[in-house]
Amino acid sequence: MEIWIVVISLWLATWALAVGRTYSLIVLMIADYEGGELIRDYRITHAIIYGVTMIIISPFIWQICFFDEPRRSFVISYANAVVGNKDAR
Repeated sequence: MEIWIVVISLWLATWALAVGRTYSLIVLMIADYEGGELIRDYRITHAIIYGVTMIIISPFIWQICFFDEPRRSFVISYANAVVGNKDAR
């Protein structure tokens, strides 16, 4: 039974770090794009969907919690995907 407590606590800690380190940057980046009106208008809905999605994928993207380059790459890729900007890197 103790192993599940460790696994769940690591999963939730990874989720909290991932959301905490990326969400504010994503919102700031989307505010600069023209295609981000939908996200700006529905901030609460976006935050809920982002949080739930991050719960599911957080064990697979643990690098964004500890390293700056993967976090930067993830935030830029996410913001470009949300606003439909295929040219930027």
